[in-house]
Amino acid sequence: MAHYGYDDVKATIMRNLRKAETVTAEMVSNEIRMLLDAFRAANLVDDIDADALYRDITSQISVWQPDPSVLRDKKHINWLPEWRAQIKWGFWERYLEYLEEQKNWSQNITNKLHAITDSILGDLGNPNGSGSWDRRGMVVGDVQSGKTANYTGLICKAADAGYKLIIVLAGMTNDLRSQTQSRLDSEFLGFESEVGKLHQNGSRIGVGKLEDHGQLIAQPLTYSSKDGDFRAKTGTNFKLGGNPLLLVVKKNTSVLKRILAWVESQGTTNPETGEKTLYDIPLLLLDDEADNASVNTKSEDSDPTAINKAIRKILRTFAQSSYVGYTATPFANIFIMPDDEKADPSSHGRDLFPRNFIYYINPPVNYVGAARVFGFPEEIDGIDAEDHSLPLIRSAEDAQNAFPLKHNKHQNVDALPDSLIEAIHAFIIVCAARRARGHHRVDNSMLIHVTRFNNVQAQVIDLVETEIVNIQRMLEYRTGSQAKALLSSLQKFWYDDFQPTSDAVVSETNDSTLTGLEWDEVEAELLDSTLKIQVRGINGDAGGVLDYADNPNGLHVIAVGGDKLSRGLTLEGLSVSYYIRPAKNYDTLLQMGRWFGYRPGYLDLCRLYTTEELVGWYQHISLATEELKREFRLMELSNLTPEEYGLKVRTHPAGLSITAANKIRHGRSMQVTFSGQVSQTTVFHKNGDLQKGNFDHTARWLIQRGQEVATKNENIIWAGVSAADVIRFLNGFEAHPLCRKADTELLAKYIEKLNGYGELRSWTVMLLSSRTARNRAKIAGRDIGLIQRTDSTREHDIYMLKNANILSPADQYVDLDDDQIDEARRLTVQAWEEGKSRAKKRPDEPSGPFIRAVRPRENGLLLIYPLDPAEILSDGKPVSDSPFIGFAISFPRGSRDDLVEYKVNTTYWQDRYGSDEDDDEF
Repeated sequence: MAHYGYDDVKATIMRNLRKAETVTAEMVSNEIRMLLDAFRAANLVDDIDADALYRDITSQISVWQPDPSVLRDKKHINWLPEWRAQIKWGFWERYLEYLEEQKNWSQNITNKLHAITDSILGDLGNPNGSGSWDRRGMVVGDVQSGKTANYTGLICKAADAGYKLIIVLAGMTNDLRSQTQSRLDSEFLGFESEVGKLHQNGSRIGVGKLEDHGQLIAQPLTYSSKDGDFRAKTGTNFKLGGNPLLLVVKKNTSVLKRILAWVESQGTTNPETGEKTLYDIPLLLLDDEADNASVNTKSEDSDPTAINKAIRKILRTFAQSSYVGYTATPFANIFIMPDDEKADPSSHGRDLFPRNFIYYINPPVNYVGAARVFGFPEEIDGIDAEDHSLPLIRSAEDAQNAFPLKHNKHQNVDALPDSLIEAIHAFIIVCAARRARGHHRVDNSMLIHVTRFNNVQAQVIDLVETEIVNIQRMLEYRTGSQAKALLSSLQKFWYDDFQPTSDAVVSETNDSTLTGLEWDEVEAELLDSTLKIQVRGINGDAGGVLDYADNPNGLHVIAVGGDKLSRGLTLEGLSVSYYIRPAKNYDTLLQMGRWFGYRPGYLDLCRLYTTEELVGWYQHISLATEELKREFRLMELSNLTPEEYGLKVRTHPAGLSITAANKIRHGRSMQVTFSGQVSQTTVFHKNGDLQKGNFDHTARWLIQRGQEVATKNENIIWAGVSAADVIRFLNGFEAHPLCRKADTELLAKYIEKLNGYGELRSWTVMLLSSRTARNRAKIAGRDIGLIQRTDSTREHDIYMLKNANILSPADQYVDLDDDQIDEARRLTVQAWEEGKSRAKKRPDEPSGPFIRAVRPRENGLLLIYPLDPAEILSDGKPVSDSPFIGFAISFPRGSRDDLVEYKVNTTYWQDRYGSDEDDDEF
């Protein structure tokens, strides 16, 4: 007789609730009560906590997901509404049932997935239509937010609609390709593609175990084993045009060339050009991690990169093709220069710019991304200055002793850092606490990413395995002083860290599934949960694999790796991450954040051990990505096209430092506007001579301003300063290139250009002075209290301001009158009432964007900040006796939104930001 566990009962209740149009809390309670009463009477159910089940189900069915933002071309006509009734949606309906019945997805989320994939399908070419078409698009979603589910749904619908060949480009490694193949085996094909590999139900897996969907046939030409990529002999017996064919392949030149040869062998030769073309064989090519390797990093005037060229040639071979790039980091793709539609495409076919559509898939409200983990910098348009980041980050500064910043493959690791030992203890507690909450058959993962070198990773693996074995033995036998010390340490860790953190996260999120626990409940689960923990090396040498699917009762794993853990690979049930490896580019750092995603019922238990430097970089990333999203939404409201978006992003002053230099084409003209923005120095060279030069230049420039017109809270104010004088200040000041919005050359050009239109002609200048300063200095003959700003990085050559901010919003309205300030306050409150602000409380003060909105167009504001150098150290020594000078400029919204233009290429980038290859040293 069948016996039902927690997950079985939950699935049954969710299935019953889906029958109702509207689900109420009372309905959930009644369903739980009736089902548990019936099962208990028949002795068919485990001891299940009805209250926990109620919290779990109500939390899941209440998840809301915003609509996507979409840009599309204006020529395409959505073909799907006319054809919908003629299509048999077998693959899609089976997948939908799988998500709802097996994965317990709420109907809110599956309805949203249905609508979004319908919309994307309608933006592709009609596989039932005649003639030739070539559609290019991109779907952007946050890291670990569900992009794979989106493109799996699209694949199902495309196969139903009539696409005959579906190619999925699944990253750069065998592990990632194999993981993607296994996912599609389970959720699209319904059977194990690897020959001879059987599961509990034979070869049937995932959707294949569902009944009443008839015979759905799609044939894989690639397999789930690590060596299951496309081989030339694989395709010889398969002709295109029959049942849908699926290929899941690496982005590898040799593999792509084999595919090209295979499809060309079935094409028709054009007698004039000799080119092969396939007609009436609709191709859907999905490019997962589309910003990685697919983007052409060479000038179009020379040969494109090999992978980019191969993808374009495959698309060009089909008379009917649709290309969709999926990525969480679209920066490089946006910088692809759109093709000139009037010009003939190159012999490789048009480049991969998403000229026909771009979707930004807003994640559900329970998604935890960079902004939620790290918080925003203080100043960002339309977002309140309050920091609502979750208290989940812990320090790993001591890791630098074992893994120096620029170590090499010969680095010797004798012992694990104390912070890594603590992180392992945290993982043990998490596994036990989840069991105490009833999460028994679940995966639990820990990530350790400290080096890119395999032999250094091997030493870490050995040390971690030794640590885990020792802990397992002490928990199992519980004898001796060491065992007592371990239990005492874990108990103290629970009370000092986990309990207060859980209380804070529950308060912040109001998540009812994060139920309170007592230590004795957790301690009772320590042994069973710890005995399940395995240590796996995930790199080319270790041969480890994260085989979650082969562990139906849950895999508990500590994954130690490097690059293979950096992009695309999913770690199920990831709770503790130990990550100290820096990278320069936003897209690289975001992809390394495997800890983003969904953490139902255990978000409060999650921990990220990292460095202050990396926290600072991720806060920068939160800002840059939010700005791009907002730019996207503004352009959607303006009904603009992807090409116009690609060009618009180039105008953003933050647009350069977000991706590798070679992904931005050689010698391109770039443009920028500062209209309605604030530009500020947030990163400084730790160079005493340079900072002394900036200080002397600023002091001389202020002396030339003469007598101040006012003082306010000790701040010195000059009015009526000319644009020419402000330009002279900027031209003599050297800012750090990582200050994305404080490029003094561009700022000077912008002011000069706007000045020609009668704007930005009269400036207010304020020299800030702290009334609570620890140290003071003479600047331009005035006694100034030096301002303290925390250094958020320990690097010897960079001083980075914590929260990437030098100013406070109130600094920006020093020269505005009461009516202007009241209007800025009114606009701030209005934005909050319309849900455009993240502030929990009604704001009392005006925020930066609205202060700048009311600023007169002819008036700019220059704020000068003398920063206290006392705590700015390099290698433990003070950098300079002179104050560090920072500045901020508050720009009004211009009437013309004019742009300044400059050239950018790889040399320009490397002069300012350093070589991209430097990352290989870390």
